[in-house]
Amino acid sequence: MLFAHAPFLEKHPDVRATMFALCALAAVSLPLLWQLPAAVAAVFAGCWLLRAVLLQAGVRALAGWQLLLLLAAAMLLVWRAAGTLFGLQGGIAFLLMLSLLKSFEGKSRRDWQVLVLVMLFLTAGAVLFDQDLLTGVWVLACLMLMAVSLALLNEMRLTAALRQSATAFLLTLPLMAVLFVAVPRRDAPLWGVPQNTAKGRTGMSERMKPGSIGELVQSNEPAFAATFDNGFVPQPQQLYWRVMLLSDYQNGAWQMVLNEYNDSALPAASGKTVAYQIIAEDEKGRLPVLEHALPVSQRGMWREAGGVLRVRSRLGVRRVRLQADLDGKLAQAELSAFERRLYTALPPDTNPRTRAFAQQLLRDNGNDPARFAQAAYRHFRQGFTYTLKPPVLHGQDSTDQFVFDSKQGFCEHYADAFTVMMRAAGVPARVVTGYQGGEYNEAGGFWQIRSKDAHAWTEIWLPEQGVWQRIDPTAAVAAVRINGSVEQALPESEAAAFTANRTWTRLLDRSRFYWQQWVINYDGDRQRNLLAKLGLERWSWGGALLLAVLAAALAALPLLLWWRRSRRRDIRPLEDGFALLKHTLTADGHGDFAATGPLDLLQADGVPEAAQVLLRQYIELAYARADAPPPHEARAWYARVAKWAKKRQRGAD
Repeated sequence: MLFAHAPFLEKHPDVRATMFALCALAAVSLPLLWQLPAAVAAVFAGCWLLRAVLLQAGVRALAGWQLLLLLAAAMLLVWRAAGTLFGLQGGIAFLLMLSLLKSFEGKSRRDWQVLVLVMLFLTAGAVLFDQDLLTGVWVLACLMLMAVSLALLNEMRLTAALRQSATAFLLTLPLMAVLFVAVPRRDAPLWGVPQNTAKGRTGMSERMKPGSIGELVQSNEPAFAATFDNGFVPQPQQLYWRVMLLSDYQNGAWQMVLNEYNDSALPAASGKTVAYQIIAEDEKGRLPVLEHALPVSQRGMWREAGGVLRVRSRLGVRRVRLQADLDGKLAQAELSAFERRLYTALPPDTNPRTRAFAQQLLRDNGNDPARFAQAAYRHFRQGFTYTLKPPVLHGQDSTDQFVFDSKQGFCEHYADAFTVMMRAAGVPARVVTGYQGGEYNEAGGFWQIRSKDAHAWTEIWLPEQGVWQRIDPTAAVAAVRINGSVEQALPESEAAAFTANRTWTRLLDRSRFYWQQWVINYDGDRQRNLLAKLGLERWSWGGALLLAVLAAALAALPLLLWWRRSRRRDIRPLEDGFALLKHTLTADGHGDFAATGPLDLLQADGVPEAAQVLLRQYIELAYARADAPPPHEARAWYARVAKWAKKRQRGAD
């Protein structure tokens, strides 16, 4: 039993059980400590080690004044590290420290059981920070540890505790599934929790300078996933996922302009429109979308300048349906005076060599912006190298250093240089950051985009066409980066880190995709669609009753199976069968055989022939062997006795 009666709970638990509970607390706390300030994690680890040492030394609990001192110190620490005792980080950190302090006052089994129950709230806290598949697996493992800990606190052996906890967990899975599917849902995902972080999940920053994206690309973490409707599979070079528009250039870095105007009224380009879905965590209120994102029946979303999609609230990981134009152009017939100044501005007295080169190149191409842009694009094919490890650039003239000296860089170097050249020649230009390409998972039918796919490119405004044209200067020096992947474009020594464990990575991507699709993003719309397929799209008393009966059946079936199994486990086939046989003969009026042995009973008067056969089998099983009979033979004999006894009872009735 996982719980016991009150007097038993007041006893002292053994050291083995308390150490296991303390280890379970550490396991539950790990994903939370990863999200909290390092100072909180360090103090938690120190206090945990102190409690483990005290348990091994036989110290069951600290004095009251000692606990008060520890509590005051914990409150002060959390307040200094998190700035508050409330909110997500402060509240979780304080709850962690209180849980650990609870172990210092644990004298009885009841105290330690309360600690195990507090761990349930800590596991819920882990889900508030992260809803990844691995977090889900970790939570299930922690629930198992808690169940085993409760069993050990009630003096079970470890093997029995593991077996009973695993059985209970497996038997409750059907009911868990029904409740997950049927409990009414909000239209937003259940686990959407506002986050207040300086960076998004992938670390995409609102400021770009040479080297910033190169640091991000070295991570292979998943950023988001996407699927296209009607089996459409785009080419990698069509997938430019924009996240931020960087218009302001200061001190060698590009950054966003606050309060960018809304361009949702701009006409759509006339290219090929496709429908797709993304499963992503919004980055500071932004979602990665393809060119000219057109939301489909999505409330709380709007487009800012450059087709950047904004969301009104931060719900964490979400599923969004969109449409997009894949021709690489954004229509805008005219630029206002403000926009023209914004997209041609450069700090004075910076990058003089790049300015002079761009102005000369414009004159050489007849002052035609389109021809000039193509000439500047071709310039990067002359001696430039694509690498994650370029020389460090310093100062306000970093673009000059890249274009004329080092000629080694990553995507942000090329986007920066090309945009500066365009603006130096008076051509409106801007930097767009986001992701390019992705990896297509054929088994799952989806695109997985990772941090390593982070990218930066340029858009220039062409007045004759009335469009913003995407130009990716990285393609001039490393076309395989756009048509393939970043690891294909890098030197072999730099690409090795991206190619390891490819099979395992794809399997994990597929699992994460389905987890996000069917668990995290199982919202009100998906629930209604699923119930409609089951014929329950309109709730009625009949439908509710049917669902209640189904849930009750799924809840009762595991309990029935467990009860039947426990009954079989409690039966001793030979002893109980012989006792049943004697009881049946006594009830039939053949005498009182309660104290009679099998041989005497076999020779007694009036014993039916069928009972004699069963007695001979019993003697053979119980006494004719040097070792115990096989369990299945003993159970089979007991079943025959039970069947015979039932027939005799019916005959007597």
